[in-house]
Amino acid sequence: MIFVEIPLSLCHDDFYSTCRNMFSCGNIKNIDFPFWGDIRPSDCGYPGLKLNCERSGVATIEIMKVNYSVLYVDLNSQILKISREDYRDGICSPVYVNSTLDPTLFDFGPGYQNLTLHYGCAPYPIHIPSEFTCDFVNGDVVHLELGDTGPLEDCNASVFVPIPSLVAPEIWMRLISLSKLEETIRDGFEVRWKGDTAGYCNHCKESMGVCGYDLNSNTPTCYHDNDHYTGTHT
Repeated sequence: MIFVEIPLSLCHDDFYSTCRNMFSCGNIKNIDFPFWGDIRPSDCGYPGLKLNCERSGVATIEIMKVNYSVLYVDLNSQILKISREDYRDGICSPVYVNSTLDPTLFDFGPGYQNLTLHYGCAPYPIHIPSEFTCDFVNGDVVHLELGDTGPLEDCNASVFVPIPSLVAPEIWMRLISLSKLEETIRDGFEVRWKGDTAGYCNHCKESMGVCGYDLNSNTPTCYHDNDHYTGTHT
């Protein structure tokens, strides 16, 4: 009987090499930890931070069942600016899911507040500027309301999205136009991912390692050539 010892290095993927790859898609370029996706496997970033590259050359991310275009990423300040994909071409084709965040992973950036769009509403007796009509089957009326509220009594559905607080007075005074509203929503909003991932990753790189994520222990990890150590980020 002959026993053959197989080196452990042949039994697992070489994440040191694969996690050195950067994610690039359209205007979003050279993104690494804590993100993964495309040529970066799941062991290269946090589970909730997967980036996708659409055929149109647009980087996207899914958060709480809503798909967002990624407008920019700042790895140092840990800021992500995103815009709802379903509102890219206007306000008339939403997925009727609110723009909420995973509180364990994200915080909203400062300077934003929620705007609720109520769909399928009965028109007001007198037309007002903040009442818009979508060309649905029966002509769907959309009402605007500041805050994150549920459907109005005379409406069928509602969706809330963050908007800059500077725009809120125009909505409250019913002065905003449809084009300004759609532009405001398309411009998106900022979120900040939690945890000092930049600090952890810089420490890892100083040790000639590559930043990644251990899915078994649910902690950041630092991959090294032919070896790696795992360190929980605090």
